Amino acid sequence: MHQVGVIGDLDSIIGFRALGMTVKPVEGPAEVLSALKSMVDEEYAIVFLSEPAADDPEVQAFLDEQRHMHIPAVILIPSARRKATIGKEQLRKSVRKATGFDLLREM
Repeated sequence: MHQVGVIGDLDSIIGFRALGMTVKPVEGPAEVLSALKSMVDEEYAIVFLSEPAADDPEVQAFLDEQRHMHIPAVILIPSARRKATIGKEQLRKSVRKATGFDLLREM
C-alpha cells in the first residue's frame, strides 16, 4: 500500500499527522530536498508540500524533474505562515495551457 506524506513547516503540516500521514517538518531547502528524495525513493503515492518549502530554485528544479513520474503526485498546499502564490500560479499556467486563455488572471 502506498503512503501519503506531508513536507513543510511544522505549523502548516502537523494536523495531517492525525489523518495518518507521514509528516516531515523541514527548515531550509536542503532539508526539503532530502525529505522529497526520501519519499520518492520510498515510493510514496502522494506528497503534500507547503508552498514556502517549494519556494526555492533547487526544489523547483527537482519537482520539474519529477513531474513526468506517476508516483509521487506532489501537491502544493498553503502555509499557515505565508500567503499562497506558487500553487495559484501553477494552476493558472495549467488552465492557460489547456484552454489557450488566461481565465484566472484576476485570481
